[in-house]
Amino acid sequence: MPAGNPQVASPVFLGVDVGSTTTKAVALSGGRVVGRSLKPTGEDFAASARAVAGEAAPGKRAFTVGTGYGRRVVSGADRTLTEITCLALGARSLDDKAAACLDIGGQDAKFIWLTPDGRPSGFALNDRCAAGTGRFLELAAERIGLPLGEWGEVELAEAEGLTLSATCGVFAESELVGHLASGAGPRALAAASALSIALRMPPLAHQAGRPGMPPAGGLVLAGGVA
Repeated sequence: MPAGNPQVASPVFLGVDVGSTTTKAVALSGGRVVGRSLKPTGEDFAASARAVAGEAAPGKRAFTVGTGYGRRVVSGADRTLTEITCLALGARSLDDKAAACLDIGGQDAKFIWLTPDGRPSGFALNDRCAAGTGRFLELAAERIGLPLGEWGEVELAEAEGLTLSATCGVFAESELVGHLASGAGPRALAAASALSIALRMPPLAHQAGRPGMPPAGGLVLAGGVA
């Protein structure tokens, strides 16, 4: 930089997602991630939003966007957007050929088809209790005694033919108990639980407006389950 020209810092743009289970914040400056934070949402949505925003971008912010279930409690937000819009734009920013985005969060799952310019053209949300969400996986992990942190090493083939057919989280948990009583192992039940969620996603894509999985242009996975 030439002498005498003070370096001007790039403006900081902050996004805060107040979800049902976790609250996240990401700060961007000059096209790069310069700060991030993630915390359990807890009972006080506004406090969670303030906490992650303060950690991700403690200084001056040029613009702040709030999204998620608690987007309206994001203090100082210049704009609020739905998760559907943010997921669509985020998916296309990660993959310029992405045709769809699948978000499996703590309390729901969303499938979003994208237009050529990266906007949502159709979407659907699961309507079947918690059986197709991250919360069910948390319950399953507790029930079978296999921490979620170890599930990434489990292969779907280890399900050994076990199935979970219930669409309600409570009934699905009861199925797990029955399989445990029959002698099924933790890894087999973890695989069966993950597979049960995966099998619920193609119908969600169809409900969103188009059949077919995976999308021809590519699929971006989002949410804690990803």
